[in-house]
Amino acid sequence: MFQYEWKCAWGHADPHGIAYYPRLIGAMHRAGEEFMDGIGMAYWEIPDEYDVHLPIVAMDMEFSRPVEVGDTIQITAEPDVGTKSLGLNFTATHEDGTTAYTGFEQHVCVSTADNQSRELPDDLKTAITDATE
Repeated sequence: MFQYEWKCAWGHADPHGIAYYPRLIGAMHRAGEEFMDGIGMAYWEIPDEYDVHLPIVAMDMEFSRPVEVGDTIQITAEPDVGTKSLGLNFTATHEDGTTAYTGFEQHVCVSTADNQSRELPDDLKTAITDATE
């Protein structure tokens, strides 16, 4: 399981000091980016290396407890590899262990040549599997 730490700054919050949800979406996505980069499969390098890209086709979040200015949350990313897709499931927790939110991103593997779905490259599947064992 991969963990990413994110701290809520004043610029991430509304006037009442509660994190504005698009910032939490960004933090969640950043956790996914860091996971992929950490396994040697950075999103921005995949198109040149494998002639595919991994656009997000669905995402969702469910909030359990507010994140406020000064809070540091740990965001875990757990991959779910399909034949032509990559799901990333996220759990964001406060320092006391309570859940702030959960979410997911669903990516589909698409050819850069014709934007048609295709199977995930074996190297990508292997890198994800190796990183999560």
